Amino acid sequence: MRARSVAAAAIVAALSACSSASSHVGTSPGPGGANQVVISNYKFHPPTLTVPIGTTVTWVNHDMARHTITRQTVGSERFDSGLLGNQEAFSHTFRTAGSYGYLCVPHAGMQGMIVVQ
Repeated sequence: MRARSVAAAAIVAALSACSSASSHVGTSPGPGGANQVVISNYKFHPPTLTVPIGTTVTWVNHDMARHTITRQTVGSERFDSGLLGNQEAFSHTFRTAGSYGYLCVPHAGMQGMIVVQ
């Protein structure tokens, strides 16, 4: 059990180093909100979400398969959730206006977009 705690701490530390915006991996929050993307049936719902600058978006995995929320790019707003299991969640705060495409690494056909205004 201690090994899992250490591994989880290492993952959180690595994710924090990927971006200056705050990111968090954890269990699913309560009922979905306006700034939430649900992963279900190997799709991101909604596929495109528009939010104001400074918004924290939370993705929640409702599939039994493990998924990632990954944006690998040169420049700002890079993030990677790592593999999320069923009912696990990942959050990222968007601090710069723009369009941010992301995907699930194991299932590259799963793609979504966050538009920050």
